[in-house]
Amino acid sequence: MSLLTVLALLAPVVATDRPWIGGPDGAALRAPVPYAPSAIDLGQVLDPPSPRHWMGTDALGRDLASRVLHGARVSLSVGFLAALFALLVGVPLGAVAGYYGGWCDAAVGRIVEALLCIPTLVLVVALVAAGPVGLDRLSDVTRISLILGVTGWIPVARYVRADFGKLKSSDMVTAARSAGCGSWRVMGLHILPSAMAPILVTAAFTVGAAIVTEAALSFLGLGVRPPQPTWGGLLADAREHVDRAWWLALFPGVALFLAVFGCNLLGEGIRDLLDPRRNES
Repeated sequence: MSLLTVLALLAPVVATDRPWIGGPDGAALRAPVPYAPSAIDLGQVLDPPSPRHWMGTDALGRDLASRVLHGARVSLSVGFLAALFALLVGVPLGAVAGYYGGWCDAAVGRIVEALLCIPTLVLVVALVAAGPVGLDRLSDVTRISLILGVTGWIPVARYVRADFGKLKSSDMVTAARSAGCGSWRVMGLHILPSAMAPILVTAAFTVGAAIVTEAALSFLGLGVRPPQPTWGGLLADAREHVDRAWWLALFPGVALFLAVFGCNLLGEGIRDLLDPRRNES
């Protein structure tokens, strides 16, 4: 996961047709992948993987390695932003529901139950295709991330609600109240730090889920629009040529798998690190 993140951040430097040192008339030090993701070369159409094109080329002669690396920027950006939006929605709602209980808990519970009745992908597709006014003014990455965040906050809210409901009757909270701390101070300074483990674990899994959903949207033509390469878009392009250009589906699919697998491993690692019960065993 760390390697993919670094490669995504460095994609404009690692995969570019601009030389690092020198110019077109003299010796130049070029990038490891010396091709721009949108550079078309009709003389290299559907070339298989080779020392010149590590992952081959697509139907327009574009270098697949460059497009996979630049697509990683989109997928990981959507994943991290969606997790951030999910935390911004789920943490406050879960904290209020768990701490206050009563009608607050009931209201949040009814919202969760209503959203769980609708398949997530169907809800996301509906919002992307006919979203509220104003979403079209945002960039594609921000728009998709926001929609995935506001539809993916439920796991965050449920875990936060459970931890806040458990910790609100602890000795720590009782001592804080005795010292004159108000409810918001107790929630923000005393309970929230103790509830960070499930929040971070859920956030890691949310990143992976958002990456998969963004790929599905791009595969359906509803995600980030061309010419920006995305893993889902690359898989969609591969459908017409997969019988004679296997690399078009293999490499974007492997990148998608590694990203989601890395997010899941990260979540498991955070849980093992921060869960005291696992540490004791």
